[in-house]
Amino acid sequence: MRVLLLAVLISFLISSLLGAVEKPFNFNETPGKLPKEVVPKEYAIRIVPNLDNFTFAGSESVKLNVRSPVHQLVLNGLELSIEAASVDGNELPVAAINADNESELLTLTLPSELAAGDHDLTLRFTGKINQQGQGLFYMRYQEHGSGVRKVMLGTQFEATDARRFFPCWDEPAFRARFQLTVVVPENWLAVSNMPIESEQKIEGGKEVRFASTPPMSSYLNVFVAGELDFIESRVGPTQIRVIATKGNAELGRYALNASAEILKYYNDYFGVPYPLPKLDQIAIPGGFGGAMENWGGITYYESRLLFDPKNSSGETKQNIYGVLAHEMAHMWFGDLVTMAWWDNLWLNEGFASWMGSKCTAHFNSEWEVWLARELPRDPTRRTGIAKEVAMEGDARSTTHSIQQPIATEAEANSAFDDITYKKGQSFLRMLESFLGEDVFREGVQRYIAAHEYSNTTTADLWNALSDASNKFVGEIAAGWTEQAGFPLVSVKREADGKVRLTQERFTVNFKDASRRVWQIPLTYVVIGETPATLLMSDKTAALENIAADRALKLNLKGAGNYRVQYDVPSWNLLLAALPKLGIEDRVNLLSDAWALVQAGRAPVGLYFGLVKKLPASTDLAECEQIINVLDFVNRLLVDSSERESFQGYARWLLRPTFATLGWEPKPDEPPKVGRLRASVIGALGDLNDPDVLAGCRERFEKYVAHPASLPPDLRAPVLAVVGHHADDKTWNKLHELGLKSTSIEDKQNYYDALAGTTDPKLVKKTLAIALTDELPTSRATFLVSRVGRDSGHPEIAWEFAKANMKALLAKVDAAGANRYAASLFTFFSDDARADELKKYATKSLPPASAPEVNKIVDEIQFRAEFKKRLVTQLNDWIEHNRR
Repeated sequence: MRVLLLAVLISFLISSLLGAVEKPFNFNETPGKLPKEVVPKEYAIRIVPNLDNFTFAGSESVKLNVRSPVHQLVLNGLELSIEAASVDGNELPVAAINADNESELLTLTLPSELAAGDHDLTLRFTGKINQQGQGLFYMRYQEHGSGVRKVMLGTQFEATDARRFFPCWDEPAFRARFQLTVVVPENWLAVSNMPIESEQKIEGGKEVRFASTPPMSSYLNVFVAGELDFIESRVGPTQIRVIATKGNAELGRYALNASAEILKYYNDYFGVPYPLPKLDQIAIPGGFGGAMENWGGITYYESRLLFDPKNSSGETKQNIYGVLAHEMAHMWFGDLVTMAWWDNLWLNEGFASWMGSKCTAHFNSEWEVWLARELPRDPTRRTGIAKEVAMEGDARSTTHSIQQPIATEAEANSAFDDITYKKGQSFLRMLESFLGEDVFREGVQRYIAAHEYSNTTTADLWNALSDASNKFVGEIAAGWTEQAGFPLVSVKREADGKVRLTQERFTVNFKDASRRVWQIPLTYVVIGETPATLLMSDKTAALENIAADRALKLNLKGAGNYRVQYDVPSWNLLLAALPKLGIEDRVNLLSDAWALVQAGRAPVGLYFGLVKKLPASTDLAECEQIINVLDFVNRLLVDSSERESFQGYARWLLRPTFATLGWEPKPDEPPKVGRLRASVIGALGDLNDPDVLAGCRERFEKYVAHPASLPPDLRAPVLAVVGHHADDKTWNKLHELGLKSTSIEDKQNYYDALAGTTDPKLVKKTLAIALTDELPTSRATFLVSRVGRDSGHPEIAWEFAKANMKALLAKVDAAGANRYAASLFTFFSDDARADELKKYATKSLPPASAPEVNKIVDEIQFRAEFKKRLVTQLNDWIEHNRR
């Protein structure tokens, strides 16, 4: 009885510290603006686009279930002009229709009370086709082969932009069936969630009617149309297609084969077969920069889906597979089962990130997926191992819990960040490791089976995993999902032979952080012995029977979402045991050591001393971790007198690896060697290595004359190095090549190279391209960000953006709208710039931008402080250790 009472008391204290315990999904209690008295059941929507003035006309009929009598209907609408509305055939007067763009609500006042039961709503409306990826948007692109400029249409609705396309109950808990009919030019292919049910010629084109969807959330609708081609295959009853602009479909062959492989894996893993008759993977040349999991019709920016064996790098191939695996995981986690409200967005994105990585690793073990650099959603952000990127942000004062309160549409669009995606992924990986793969999978299958075609909260997932594991998963998980931050575990060897473990919150540039305790699923091993686990539930714990002369490693393979700091005896034993550690554990030690330096818990010598002790290696993940640190420091020291000395030291560190790899790919070398060669060449080029600069210029000249002379893996780094040091002639040649190229990857490489030029005059010429139609909308805005990062002139990029902010924001999708302006300050390390951003935000940015502004202000202030601290330590280290 005393044990039971103690457990109840502990549970109560945890609940008190974390706030109210989340409940399983209940429609009536789900947050949102919309009243719950009226629920849509079926939509029939007809859309007629006008490509001459980029507007559209629409009509819809909605079958409603009125759960209790109402005097008005309240649904979502934004930037739509409502021309007529009727209920059960009775037309409403114009005065009864109130469309409020500020609240994004459409209110229909009824002449009399609408009784409980089934009713029909019909609406006629018009709207606009946007340039940016919000609602229905258009894309201008260069047709493959001919170079002729063409236009196509696409949609982007997540999080809250379906309401720009048709009036709807645009909150995820309002699931309904959607039947779409569209009118398009006769030579166009139209694509939506479901197969085409009928097609007929009409005046001005053709009318395409799609089959009705299963019950789903509004944001998962999709419509894409244009002069498109496709290739196809089949997995059981499911038709799989890759769809692209004419001439590009065959570049989807790799994605098509990968999709079939992934679909079979997921059908088996989830225990519920993919439920739709078809799955389209759709490559679009603009509008947004990532991918979107529309059910049955996933949209991708072209470079995320199309692979050219002649021109695409090995890194592109791996990134495509990873993005495919992520988006296809959403077909179950997100589409078949959908989070009830945006505060649980991580249920979609964290899970898809974890599942996508798990699947990719299953089929491609040689890629070291869990250690690979993530392809960032936003190219302004630094790349890195997914977990490490999340932990960097989660250590700051501007972090938030995985589950975060969402009150407005703008907040929903801002929730797509590294904490939601990557911390969510990291926690799930740690939890799976603790529960066991088979038990975790059983819990996931229970969750899917219990909630298919419905919505959930995090509590529903914990309940399913608890049932499968017979463990109180919710109690373990609460500290990781309902509170911000993560722990540092300190290791100290005691005189009595015990190893004392202590946990505290790990922070960077964050004074007076609140104290917290986590239930940490610890893994550890005495080198040479069997690994063990421990659930560390208190502030302290102890390991016994650890020999004083044996190395102890915590956080096996770096799977845990925590840092570890060792005392001097334990650290020295680990350094001596480095040759016995696997790549994952060495990378984990490097990552923790650098984090401790950033936090001011250790001198820079801790990190570079570890680098010095590492055995000679050409392991991709290990070398790229070091390259990322060198790159960060090199950029931090721009305009610093200490930079030249540091560059010399960094070149000295990397030259042995480059000497081993050489310039030319060797027959049958693993793909990761090609990726590492590219990374090392790019890094040495940034560090002004004279031999690499000369080699890149020589290879560029040959490449201009004979493009096949430069292997695809080397094109990006060679062009980047040449562009960085470009004169007028070289800049013009790169620009000319970029304009002419119809290769998706080569074109991006050319413009990325232009973004890195250091000549202020050429920097301004590059920036001007962002205001033209040379690049797709999302690529154009990211060009400004790349100039800020790669040119060494973030001040020129910011002045350009400030003068042209309205035009740039017109090209930014909803997910980036609140981030864009602030993100351009990321690469400053001067406190005065932090003050400038705060003043600009107060005057020119909407309130929804505040969280991102606060993050960037914190980043600038951290960089300013870290730069001062680092310079002295680096000088001392380099002076005594460059030998």
